[in-house]
Amino acid sequence: MNGLTQPIHQMAKDASPRKPFRICGAVLVAALSTVCGYALLAHALDPIPSAIMSGLQAGVVTSIGHQSLVISGKEYTLDPEVEIRDQEDNMLQADVIKPNHEVRFHLKKGDGNKIDVMIVYVPQ
Repeated sequence: MNGLTQPIHQMAKDASPRKPFRICGAVLVAALSTVCGYALLAHALDPIPSAIMSGLQAGVVTSIGHQSLVISGKEYTLDPEVEIRDQEDNMLQADVIKPNHEVRFHLKKGDGNKIDVMIVYVPQ
């Protein structure tokens, strides 16, 4: 008999008792993978160490040269491995830096003219 003409008591016997558990399990797996995915995404970017954060200098980019930046009238170069972020902690490329951007920056230890960490306050 098909499902439309089958007696109710027969349909109840044929129903798999595991079906609700399969559905709940699938929903649970989907929910956990979503939560874990977001957790991994949120922690993908390492925070700037507090020792560096406390030593940041502030300034305004006044001009940009081929290999250097002038910040508040003083010329600096960027370390080849410079870490540039915006105020919301997103990674940026150096070409995002423009004149009149407010910045906070850290000078590389042992080279007082080379920036190794920079936070650019991008207008929104």
